[in-house]
Amino acid sequence: MGTTSLTVDRSDMADTAQPERLADILVRQVTPQLPKPLPLPIRDVALACGILEIRPLETDGFEGGLVQDEFKNRGYILVKAGRHETRSRFTIAHELGHFVNLRHTAPAGQEQLLCTKEDMRSQGTPTDRRLGMEAQANEFAACVLMPKAIVAAQPFMQGSPEIARITALQALCDVSKEAAARRYAALHGDDFAVVFSKDGKLVYAVRGGDFPYLDVQRGQTLFRDTLTRTYAGAEQDVSDQEESDPAWWLSDRDRSRWNLWEEVLVQQDGYRMTLLVGEQADDPDTDAEELSTPRFRR
Repeated sequence: MGTTSLTVDRSDMADTAQPERLADILVRQVTPQLPKPLPLPIRDVALACGILEIRPLETDGFEGGLVQDEFKNRGYILVKAGRHETRSRFTIAHELGHFVNLRHTAPAGQEQLLCTKEDMRSQGTPTDRRLGMEAQANEFAACVLMPKAIVAAQPFMQGSPEIARITALQALCDVSKEAAARRYAALHGDDFAVVFSKDGKLVYAVRGGDFPYLDVQRGQTLFRDTLTRTYAGAEQDVSDQEESDPAWWLSDRDRSRWNLWEEVLVQQDGYRMTLLVGEQADDPDTDAEELSTPRFRR
């Protein structure tokens, strides 16, 4: 059984099931007890909430799980063994989101909640109850690990979107680049997308502001002339922001309405993180050839 010096009064959390509100109550309780607010010691916070132990999960196909008693007073969090610490932290926060939300219960006839990698990416308000719970747990995890009041006050949250600002959020909160990108998109407000790819093929994308949906499907090879495909930097190098042809990324309807700039971070094993900064075009009939001429944003 784990121990922690942190204390949490869960009675303050009993009157809401709203993930952001639950996270805010929890952060406000534990922050005065910490030497610094971030990164949040999520394991200690979980123990303070009634989690007895965080155990490795060996079951194939699942990232995390939660075993809890009928009244949600005590429980065990399960985390897939071998994951990077930043991924494990988000999984723990996700499962804690299930635990402190009184409306989140295991399916009938089951003793535990088990969550897949796709569950960890569920967003919005799905109509399916199970996916809805997963989306709420993800919202809670993002809000508790990257609290709005603290994060929004950071200098790197000001100014035009840049990859360096996303990685600064990642470092401050000890989360993955994916989690940092999603939170940055949710809090910043500008129009941009963060695209994750492997070996030149789309893995997934995160949109911020009013940035349009990409006209690229998961697993599809990105256009050969994108900076994502052509940038020759070494691992951890970041390109300049170069103007990108909207036709490489957007639908016929949207490509004439937007100007795009592309910035690329080279990761390991063929992975790349791309920032697409959007600006609505003044002239919807802008010559496509002119847009395809590379220029630098900074």
